[in-house]
Amino acid sequence: MTGDLSFETMLSEDLRQRVARHIQDLGLSPEAAMERAQAELLANNPFIPPKHGCPVNDLPPELLAHVFKLGCEMYEEERYEDEDDDHSDDDLDLEDDWETDDEEGEADEELDTGADTDVHMRSPKKGSTSLPPLRPLDADPSAVPESEDGSESELEEEPDLAFQVLVSHVCRHWRQIALGSHTLWTTLRFGFEGHLNVEKAQAWLERANGLPLDIYIDCTRAHDPTQDDEKLDDPQPPAVQPLDLGIGIIVSFDHATGTITTEPSVPVQEEEELEPCISLEDLITIMDLLIPHVQEWRIFEVTVNIYKYVYEVLSRLAQCPSAPLLEEFGLYNYEESEETETFEPAELATAFLPFHGIAPKLTITAFWGVHVAWDESLSFLKGLRDIELAYHVRDVRPSFETFRAIIDNSPELEVLTLCFSGPTGDLEVIQMPSLRTLVLCYLELEYLQPLVRSFVLPALEDLTLELQDEDYTEFVKQLVGPAQGQTRSLLAGLTTLKLAGLPCDDNSSDLFMAQLENLKKLDVNSAGEEIRFFEMLQKLQPSGKGVLYCPKLNSLRVAGIEGKELRRLVSIRKTAGMPLSTVSVGNRDFVSPKDEKWLRANLDTFDFFEPSDSEEEMVEVDDDEMDMDD
Repeated sequence: MTGDLSFETMLSEDLRQRVARHIQDLGLSPEAAMERAQAELLANNPFIPPKHGCPVNDLPPELLAHVFKLGCEMYEEERYEDEDDDHSDDDLDLEDDWETDDEEGEADEELDTGADTDVHMRSPKKGSTSLPPLRPLDADPSAVPESEDGSESELEEEPDLAFQVLVSHVCRHWRQIALGSHTLWTTLRFGFEGHLNVEKAQAWLERANGLPLDIYIDCTRAHDPTQDDEKLDDPQPPAVQPLDLGIGIIVSFDHATGTITTEPSVPVQEEEELEPCISLEDLITIMDLLIPHVQEWRIFEVTVNIYKYVYEVLSRLAQCPSAPLLEEFGLYNYEESEETETFEPAELATAFLPFHGIAPKLTITAFWGVHVAWDESLSFLKGLRDIELAYHVRDVRPSFETFRAIIDNSPELEVLTLCFSGPTGDLEVIQMPSLRTLVLCYLELEYLQPLVRSFVLPALEDLTLELQDEDYTEFVKQLVGPAQGQTRSLLAGLTTLKLAGLPCDDNSSDLFMAQLENLKKLDVNSAGEEIRFFEMLQKLQPSGKGVLYCPKLNSLRVAGIEGKELRRLVSIRKTAGMPLSTVSVGNRDFVSPKDEKWLRANLDTFDFFEPSDSEEEMVEVDDDEMDMDD
């Protein structure tokens, strides 16, 4: 056989040879020989159930349960890894109806004979786009599933079921193992399209059987009821395409008749703000369901864009006696508001104490635009490894004394993020012996300089700076000098650096880059002034032996750079004997096929990434400025 033959040609030739051999060797008739040859070819067909049952069912139940667990982990990783950037379909599906065995039809009773009395997903209602449960592996493969009204259902319309639900619908054996594997049901995600179904969540809670729970509630998704029935398949362009001339007149060209019409333009009205998929009433219902299980919470995360939602959550958390298993606690409020000195609205400014201050296992906290009773919370804000404070106006920020108490009571703190937030009041020296990662965003120069000067960070390896709207030259000069309690600068010990914004003059840029002698990973948004840091990576030493800056750099992530510029950088550093091994570039940046091929050939790894919202905004601003210059 040659490599040029198609699969169909190879199959036909194989079948012909088998038939000829069976006729010659076994003396079979052509019909019998063909039947035998077909049976041989189909003997290992994965789409036909084995005659003696499915081999995977011979696995011990414990091993099959472990396989299901790995499948859930893979499903979670693939579906939720980009949930900060893409919020589509990343929550527990609360649309489907659930009921107990007693309420199910005869078909499910036959399938689940001998199973537990847990709740099951019923067949979809008439008119639903969902499919009935998948048939068992030992079902007739030629059978066509029918909907409740008797019509044939199409496989491609099957809903996107969670992995643990999917495997529980395969056959009775798998269902018994899935329902008995309590770890499969411990992650609860609320917020999918807002069609709240507490019965399904209750079913998962029952199946979790008291194991630690990971709970995510997302109230940010907008729901537009006018889009529910909108048909998006094969969209057709409008027959009449309007063009607003910007002078009060709209010109329309009708492609069907070739006529041109004009009409006065109507001022564009602001889009009406859409309601969240989870209403406040839904959120209250969810909290009423979950709070009785607070003793089982391991992760509790709530995301909102209306503060009254998080106020409702906090007021209820204040009534919880304790959270003995809670390890991660995150409250995120993305509501846009004016920059003020005091919290607004004043009637929602009450500072609550969650869990009566008792959460002994807490290690990770995040408060975005959400404040608590900081002083009283010292009883549970201790022993932390990761602290994130973001978007707090000054009157609801913790005092420096309280902030230092949190740090002092968390000697193993590894990550600290301050984004338009931080302690208030007089600053003093504060020791952070284990801190490895520091993130500083949107902090005024006047506030930032004394704050960083007060930090003692002997173990710092990873620094993120996103500073804009001011000249931070003086702060850069501070960074390149000896750090508090050390003889070297903070920059000298860095192995990882992200620069999303650092306006400063050229001289301080040189000083800054000269300190990065141990840097291995750099993430820089080069859409604005920060392009100078990218350009400086190409500078050679006066002797020509090696690059001048970041000699140990091997990994670069960059936005706002075209392929030809990347090629030049990679080539220069490779020739200088200090090559890059990994480069990632924003998927909006122009990289020609030729450039991509060259980069892949000269790097161990080359790939594209999707920029964050802030990175995209910087690129868009830079593009607009270039257009204006042109």
